[in-house]
Amino acid sequence: MNDLGTLFEVFITFLKIGAVMFGGGYAMIPILRYEVVVRHHWLSESEFLDLIAIAESTPGPIAINSATYIGYKVCGVLGSIAASVAVILPPFFVILAVAMALQKFYENYYVRSVLNGIRGAIIGLASVALITVVKGVFKDLKFLSAVATTIIAVITFLAVAVFDVDPVIAIAASALLGLVLGLAGIWLL
Repeated sequence: MNDLGTLFEVFITFLKIGAVMFGGGYAMIPILRYEVVVRHHWLSESEFLDLIAIAESTPGPIAINSATYIGYKVCGVLGSIAASVAVILPPFFVILAVAMALQKFYENYYVRSVLNGIRGAIIGLASVALITVVKGVFKDLKFLSAVATTIIAVITFLAVAVFDVDPVIAIAASALLGLVLGLAGIWLL
């Protein structure tokens, strides 16, 4: 699948994703899933969930990490470059245009209204991303594994959101707890 047409399709797909990814990585997950799983079938549902986990765990924005991997999977190194460049071009030009116009329109009621509307969409898209990931995580778990996963998720949420624990420490502690539970055989039940 490393022909010029496919390479162009990868570029256009990630240009489109980059053009609508207001709100950052989590808000773009439903759009990314639709394009690469549903529309183009470049990844399976399971591969997509693995991609999100890896893209969240590695340094850098989820959008670029995802684009780099998917581009490489579909078209090799050129696909990786094409997808990565395509996903950052729209936000780059939007930021450039906004920076130039910011002084003039900063207090404009209509501009603020548009941005407030976009905020609502971001919350909705991030919620869809959360539900997608949660459904994928719990799909094949047995009862005690699901309970343990839920407890780890709640503890991690509270640690980071309420007690301002560094997310890296929360992830490391969750990994350690997962290992302990694995040694105890919880993940098999």
